[in-house]
Amino acid sequence: MTQPLKYNNESALLPGVRQDEGFEVLEESSLYRDEFVSLSMLSCRFPDDGESSQVKISLPPVVAIVPLLESGGRGGGARVVLIEQLRPAVGGRMFELPAGHIDEGESPREAALRELEEETGYRAGTMEPLGVRYTIPGMSAQPMHFFLASELEPGEQRLEATEHLDVHELELELLVAELLGRASGEKRIVDNKTHLGLLHAALLLSDREASGGGGES
Repeated sequence: MTQPLKYNNESALLPGVRQDEGFEVLEESSLYRDEFVSLSMLSCRFPDDGESSQVKISLPPVVAIVPLLESGGRGGGARVVLIEQLRPAVGGRMFELPAGHIDEGESPREAALRELEEETGYRAGTMEPLGVRYTIPGMSAQPMHFFLASELEPGEQRLEATEHLDVHELELELLVAELLGRASGEKRIVDNKTHLGLLHAALLLSDREASGGGGES
């Protein structure tokens, strides 16, 4: 007997996606299903009347948080809190933004507050939405909600048994220089969501500094 997904992430198209009236899903056949993931095969008809099969993965919606610490003083710029996490599928440890699933009944903001404290031990006084993006649109409609967390206060880290991670505080300016190819030395950021989140946060902070504006609470 197949298990139902813990909750469904099927929803309306995200802003920026244009529906193609010539595209049609003729049939969806289930290949695998458990509590958190569903794998199926789509039989599709395309606008030119051609047909083909496409793999679809249904996954729970997720959040990713850019945790921002105040300037480090002595000329130091803004710092961000990253986790260095063991990823068995990759075969090693990676620097990443804190992230995780949105539990059933949670809002994205509630999930972001929870995941931040569970993984880093920090509580956020402000959790500002940075938008929603698809994680792997070639295979899944899983949405990822990005947030900028600030006014951080130390709390209590609560890791799950399967989580093996360390917490690091790193200067945002140095990380952005690495992402833009302007830094020498070993690369640290090879994760897509972390790349996107850090650049988004850096651009937002730079824009606010130039305009003299503030953030949301």
